[in-house]
Amino acid sequence: MRTLLTLAIGALLSATSLLAGDLTITSQVTGKGAMAKDGSQVQYLSATRMRINHAGSKLDSLVDYGHEVIYSIDHGKKTITKLTFKDMAETMQALEDQMAGMPEMVTKMMFGDVSEVKVEQLGTDTVLGRPCKKVRITLGKMVEDLSIDPSLQFPVKDYAKSMAMLNRVPGPMGALFKRVYQETAKLKGVPLRTHISGLLGTDVTTEATAVSMAPIPESTWALPAGYTMKDGGKEMKDAAKGRR
Repeated sequence: MRTLLTLAIGALLSATSLLAGDLTITSQVTGKGAMAKDGSQVQYLSATRMRINHAGSKLDSLVDYGHEVIYSIDHGKKTITKLTFKDMAETMQALEDQMAGMPEMVTKMMFGDVSEVKVEQLGTDTVLGRPCKKVRITLGKMVEDLSIDPSLQFPVKDYAKSMAMLNRVPGPMGALFKRVYQETAKLKGVPLRTHISGLLGTDVTTEATAVSMAPIPESTWALPAGYTMKDGGKEMKDAAKGRR
C-alpha cells in the first residue's frame, strides 16, 4: 500500500494534460511528510508511456498504457514490482468495500470535507523564465498551488481518467485524488512549480529545473537488468485478504 501511495503522490505532483509530443521535465523536490523525499526527479512522458525517476527515494515508476501495466522499480532492494491495471482495479474495489463502513466523522478528521472543491486564480508567475499562471486548488484539508505554463502540453490522453485509475487508493484519499485530477485536467498547460500541503502532514514543493520536448530515447523505457521481478497483483490481493 505504501508503494501505491508513493506513486499517487508522485503523479499528483506532476499535474495536467492534453495531447502533444514527448515531454521531459527535470525537477527538484523538497519538503516534509511521510512520503516526502528530497532530491531530483525526472518525468518522461510520451503518448503511450510515462516514467518518473526519483533520485531521493530511489524508487522509479514506469507506466505502460498500451499493455496496461505499472512497474515500481526499487533500486535500493533491486526489485521490480509488476502490477496490471486489472489487478489494481479489483484489489482497490475489495479494499473500498471493506472501508465502506468507516464513520464520516473519522474521514473528515483525516481529510476534511472532500465533497467541495475550490479553484482560485492567483495571478502570474515565472519559472525557468517561462510565463506561468498561478492557480490554487483546495479540496478538504489539501491545498495545491500550481504555477502553470500554458504553452506546454502533456502527451498523455485523458489525463484525469488515466491518473485516477492508475493511482487509485481506497477510501476518502482515493476520492480526493480523483477530484484533484479532474480539476487539474481542466487547467490548460503544464505545472512547472507545485506545492502541496495540508494532507496527512505533507508539505512538498516540486519545481522544474529543466524542460525538454525532444524525442525520448527508447532506452529510457527499459527495465534494469538483474533485478528480481515480483507479482504486485498477488501481493495486493494477499494484503487485502489479510485485512478481512
